[in-house]
Amino acid sequence: MTDALHPDHLKPGDMVGPWRIIESLGSGNFGHAFKAERDGELFTLKMAIRPASELTPDTPEKALEQRQVDGRMRHEAATLMANTSLPGLPNMRAVDRWPHSTKGYIYIVTDYVAGEPFHDWRERTRPNAAQLVDIFLEVVRAVGRLHRRRILIRDFKSEHVIVGPDGKPTMVDLGSAWLPGASTLTVGLAPGTPHLLPPECVTFLREGTWKQGARFEVGVAGDLYQLGVFMYEALTNCWPFDPRLTAEELLTAIQTVIPRAPHRMNPEVPEPLSRIVMRLLEKLPEYRYESAEALHQTLWDAAKERTKKAWKVRLVLSPEGPAPMTQDEVEEIRLHRQETDRRVKKVQKQKAEELSNEQLFEQVSATFKEMATELETVNAKAARRKKWWRRIALVAGPLLLGLALFTAWWEWRSPADSIAHAASEKGSPLMFPLSNSWPARAAAAWLCAAFSVGCPAAQVRPLPEDCPQDTVRSMEAMNLFKGAGYRVVIDINQPGTNQQVGTYSAGPVVSRVVKYEWTGPLPDSTLLYGQLWTEGLTKEGPEAVLGRYTEALLPNGRRVPVCFVLGDQTGLTIKHEGSKPGEARLPREWSALAVRRWP
Repeated sequence: MTDALHPDHLKPGDMVGPWRIIESLGSGNFGHAFKAERDGELFTLKMAIRPASELTPDTPEKALEQRQVDGRMRHEAATLMANTSLPGLPNMRAVDRWPHSTKGYIYIVTDYVAGEPFHDWRERTRPNAAQLVDIFLEVVRAVGRLHRRRILIRDFKSEHVIVGPDGKPTMVDLGSAWLPGASTLTVGLAPGTPHLLPPECVTFLREGTWKQGARFEVGVAGDLYQLGVFMYEALTNCWPFDPRLTAEELLTAIQTVIPRAPHRMNPEVPEPLSRIVMRLLEKLPEYRYESAEALHQTLWDAAKERTKKAWKVRLVLSPEGPAPMTQDEVEEIRLHRQETDRRVKKVQKQKAEELSNEQLFEQVSATFKEMATELETVNAKAARRKKWWRRIALVAGPLLLGLALFTAWWEWRSPADSIAHAASEKGSPLMFPLSNSWPARAAAAWLCAAFSVGCPAAQVRPLPEDCPQDTVRSMEAMNLFKGAGYRVVIDINQPGTNQQVGTYSAGPVVSRVVKYEWTGPLPDSTLLYGQLWTEGLTKEGPEAVLGRYTEALLPNGRRVPVCFVLGDQTGLTIKHEGSKPGEARLPREWSALAVRRWP
């Protein structure tokens, strides 16, 4: 017999339905977890700390909080039921209410996950980088599986990761998860932990639109940011931003302050892991990894070094605390801050332009409405003017026919050999000569303007020019012109092995240098920032891609201007078979070359 009327009053031996309470596993703001037993098997029973409420549209804010508690548990139940077979998540067994079947406290039952919370496991085992990267890979893989099902976690933290006796992690709290088609828990942001909020969430809060009922548009980037906080904590035993700060100080820090890199705080942290974490903590979502799969691939590449001695050292801060800041670190943070400011201004400018475009669209829409009104008036008179338009058609038809005959006569007078010779000199396939004649171009332009015939715009290739002298001198000082060129992973955001083929679109690209004995002096993992042009280009006949790089980020955090091209001295790389318009297929790893003049 159970006398308890609230989850916090449940004690060992009490019954919740067919489950017998063994012990309390802990409680939080939303629920109380218990170890439970049924038919000799162990389970985890998690119960909301507030019962279901009968709510109306005029429900006061305090009652809405009760709905959040009940709704969070229902969200977690729905998420687990939809994904109960996924590795890295507990298997769902039951969902019910207690003690009343309709008005009681909702609870869910899952298989018992043996182990301990991640922060307890870390404190007990004092793991090395090799052990931690194994945890990271499993957690990121589980998050990626949820993302593929369009489920977002939104409140991921180390307390929600249980590490089992075999060292495998399991995620145990998905109460804030966003599911496609599910109702939202709150206006604005989902319930979460303040010091884990991504910068874009802070921006949303400070804009104040949530006060008018606006909701924050969740995305993959938010989960990736919180994975970065988790890894930062794992590597340093610290948080990027101190949760003991006041609310205003904390939000300001999240939005503006660049945290110290883990390998700067503890030199025993492998720098590749530190760089991955710092990218996850970028202020702008678009500069983090594209997806959990891309993050997993980057971690996998970094983990290839895990057999080295440096990865076997326990990551424990010295009794004096984090390592003191060096002048190099101060300069690195300054450059990072400068680059972040530049990116923020660029995004703000783009948003302003988008807003201007929206205003322009509204003006155009209003104009078209006025035109539509006038057109209705014109149509009312159309019947009376029908004969008049027929006469215009009889005149316009011969004129168009005359224009076509004149164009053909003009081309017949043009020497075909000279046209063919000019085309072959440019190295492009011979095209029907009418396409380049001024009468044909005039006719085509008239058709486009008069009848809305689609006229595609070609991508404009940049012109050949000398590289800036300051850049050339800097590259010479670094001996970047020495060696037999370089090898790069064309897009660091595309998962896969270096032997595979990738698909690339026109626009900005970030490549990663792969160091070999015969390549130039740029160190391994240097990032090259550049641009790809994928349309309207050929190389000795076949279609090609042009790639240019104008900036390099060295592993030590130093940024230098460069002039590099993708491929050989022409800057062109022939597309692989299967390429489509806007989607060029190229090897994932390809050559790059330092140049003094852009080809």
